[in-house]
Amino acid sequence: MRRWLVISLPALLLFGLTTRVAYAHGEAADEPFLKDLTVAFYNVHVSPTSINVGDPVTITGSLKILETWPYTLDPPVTAYITPVVPGPVFTLVDRVVNGTPDFGSITVERGGTYNFKMVMRGRNPGQWHVHPGIAIQGTGTLIGPGEWVTIAPSATPFKLNVTLLNGRTVDLEHFGGSFVWWWSFAGFIVGLIWMIYWTVPKRTVTRLAVTSQLGANDDAPDIGLITPEDHKWMNVLAGVTIAMLVVGWVWMAAKYPVRLPQQTDRFSPTIESPSYQLAQVTPVGSPNNATYDEKTDTLRINLEVKNLSTSPITPKQYSMAMATFVNGTEQEQAAAGPRDFVGALHVEPPGPIPAGETRRIALTMASPIFDQERLIPLHDPQQLIAGLLAFRDDAGREEGVTVKSVLVPSEFQPQYLP
Repeated sequence: MRRWLVISLPALLLFGLTTRVAYAHGEAADEPFLKDLTVAFYNVHVSPTSINVGDPVTITGSLKILETWPYTLDPPVTAYITPVVPGPVFTLVDRVVNGTPDFGSITVERGGTYNFKMVMRGRNPGQWHVHPGIAIQGTGTLIGPGEWVTIAPSATPFKLNVTLLNGRTVDLEHFGGSFVWWWSFAGFIVGLIWMIYWTVPKRTVTRLAVTSQLGANDDAPDIGLITPEDHKWMNVLAGVTIAMLVVGWVWMAAKYPVRLPQQTDRFSPTIESPSYQLAQVTPVGSPNNATYDEKTDTLRINLEVKNLSTSPITPKQYSMAMATFVNGTEQEQAAAGPRDFVGALHVEPPGPIPAGETRRIALTMASPIFDQERLIPLHDPQQLIAGLLAFRDDAGREEGVTVKSVLVPSEFQPQYLP
C-alpha cells in the first residue's frame, strides 16, 4: 500500500499541474474538420451578461452553412438553432430565424445564411457559459462562440406563466410537478420490489454457475430456482403494473378531456441573397495556400482577390467555425463578438482594393484559440480549413465569400490530443 502511494501521488500531482480547466461545453473535443468545413458563426452577441433570476438574456448573430460541407457527413437538411447552456439554467421563451418566428426545427441548405435571435430567461443562480448552436440531423450540434453570463438570486421565485387554450394560466415551472414525482416514485417502487425479489432471496444471481447450465425454459423447481409461488407473486406485480396504467389513462381522460396531439411546425426560412457581388476569391499557392506555425499559433492564408464592384473594397473580417478575426481597431474587434473568440486580422498589402483590380493578399491571424479549440487539423489525413471572408465597399455594403484552403503546418511537433 505504501509503495502504491509513493508511485501514484507524484503521478496525480503531475496530472493536476498539466491539465487545463474546461470552462465551456466540450466544443474543443470535436474534430477540426467538423467545425471548420461545416458552419461559420459571426456577429454573435450575448447581452446582458449580468442578470437576476427571471430576467431576459438575448442571443443574436448569424451563421452560414458553408459550401465546403464534408462529403463524409450527411447533407444538411433538417436543423435546429438553439442556445447551448450547461443544463436547464435558462428557459427559452422566443426565437426568430431570418425574421420568422421559429418554434422548432427548420430546413436548411448549403450556402444558406441564417440570422437568429433567441431570448432566454435566467432560471438558476450562478455563472454560466452561453453559446449559440445549430443541431443538424445526422451530424450533431455545432457550437458558436460563447459568453459568460452571471445570474444573481432574486427575491421573487422563478415563474414561467403560460396561458392555455381554455384561458387558464399555469406556471410551467411547477405545473403538475408533484403528480409526476409521486407517480414516477410509485413505478420505481414496483420495479425495486421486482429487482430485490429476484436478486436477494433467490438463487438466480447468487448461483450463476448453476443457473447458467439450465435451459432457457427450465424453471428448475426441484432446486428451488423458480417455484409456483414465484409465478404467483410475479403475476401480482404484473397486475399492479397494468392497474397503474389503466388508472393513469382513466385519470388523464377525466382530468384533461381536451387534448391536442403534438404539433410540428417545420419551415424553410427565407434566404436573402445580395443583389450585388463584391469580390471573387481564388486560393494562391497550389496545392497549398495556407500555413500554420504551431509555436506562435499563427495562420497565414494566401489569396487572389478580384474586385467585381464599381468602388474599392476592403477585406474586413474572417470567420472560421466559432472564431472571428477583424481587420480594424480594438473597438471593431470588441463589437465583432465574444472577446475570447475574436482576434486581429492582418492583411498584406493593406488598404482597399480598387474597382476592377485583381490583387494578391495574405491574411495573417495569430491567436491561442487555434490550439484551445482545435481548429487546425494537424493530425488529419486531409488538412483542409474553410472560413467566411467578409468584404466591405465604400457604400457600406458587405459580402461574405467562402474560402477553402489546403493547409500545411510549418513545423510538426509531437502532441497529445485532448
